[in-house]
Amino acid sequence: MDFLVKNGNQLDSATTTGPPQITISQPATRQKTVVTADRFIATFTANNHLNLLHGEPNAKIVGTQPGQPDRISTSPTLDVQFHPQGGVSTITQAGGLTYVSGTQKAWAERGVYTDEDQLLVLTGSPRVVDGGMTTTAQTIRFNRVTGDAIAETNVKTAYSDLKPQPNGALLASSDPIHVVSRTMTAHRSSANAVYTGNARLWQNSNVVEAPTIQFDRDHRSVVAEGNATQPVKTVVVNADSNGKVTPVTINSAHLNYVDADRKIFLTGGVTAKGSDATMTSRQMTVYLTAQNQSQPATGQSSTLASPKSAKQTAAPTSMGQVDKIIAESDVVVVEPARRATGDHLVYTAADDKYVLTGGTPSIFDAEHGKITGDSLTFYRHDDRVLVEGKTTSPAVTRTQVAR
Repeated sequence: MDFLVKNGNQLDSATTTGPPQITISQPATRQKTVVTADRFIATFTANNHLNLLHGEPNAKIVGTQPGQPDRISTSPTLDVQFHPQGGVSTITQAGGLTYVSGTQKAWAERGVYTDEDQLLVLTGSPRVVDGGMTTTAQTIRFNRVTGDAIAETNVKTAYSDLKPQPNGALLASSDPIHVVSRTMTAHRSSANAVYTGNARLWQNSNVVEAPTIQFDRDHRSVVAEGNATQPVKTVVVNADSNGKVTPVTINSAHLNYVDADRKIFLTGGVTAKGSDATMTSRQMTVYLTAQNQSQPATGQSSTLASPKSAKQTAAPTSMGQVDKIIAESDVVVVEPARRATGDHLVYTAADDKYVLTGGTPSIFDAEHGKITGDSLTFYRHDDRVLVEGKTTSPAVTRTQVAR
């Protein structure tokens, strides 16, 4: 005996050949869901209304919609719960579920489908694979219509099947990109996922940490948002003119990065801390060297940017390497023996050179005192300062005198 549910609230019966089935029609959305099993056992309410159907073995749910791939989930058993007034309420699949819809596949010990919202909730070690993206979590919720997914608790995602991008930087390798967080919302139509709650994204030794990270797989772009207690954090390296490579830790309120541009745009108060200098400003843009032009990061530990559980190894050449930094608004550079301030700073790694302009730039150190001018050029590893001034605002040097 087959059961036909029309408009979600009317139950009819008919006898056909083949396995028994339940058909749920939803004309408003042009969707149809067919539930089959080798055998159904029905239970009824005191009013002789259908209450529950238990199906086994070879249980299957097939959802169809014009222009969309079929959505098929199979399991050893299923239970169909009906509303008191008629119509399907939920369908529970147990004993090991497999879900397939186009390129999207999922596995779990148990799945609960709710007809009202078209959600399939997977529990029991759920795992979802879609176009090289694999996600595990404690719970994963699927929208069977849109293909969007929400993962909750101990979320782990790996993006594989990536092509190398020699002209990229942070995310240019063909190695997997990993993300962990508390929750994730993935939009299948845009290949875009939002990770929230202690989110951490990394590829090899390149890492971004933030309360919220939005990752676009197709463009290898990252948008990270911090908060009052937890800033966005990333680590790059700086190779100076002598070939020495040192880490640079950058904290900010917001981060925006597109790998094809090799440009990290940071706002909301930024601090970049290196081995012998700290730079702060309201806004900062870090330009990175293309991966195929980066110097090997020898002598550094990859644990600067990899997960805590990662094994310590020599840092790979793919670690993001600074080419140039532009800092703007309330710029401060602090080195062991001097402090510089201004409104606009350009630092170039190739010659370890800072050029400070805007807002009456000045440098103070214990030996030379305070130096001001329209433009100050100084270097990271020596005490040279080149001062440029105009006729209307000549350069000024005030020297400290010991008393």
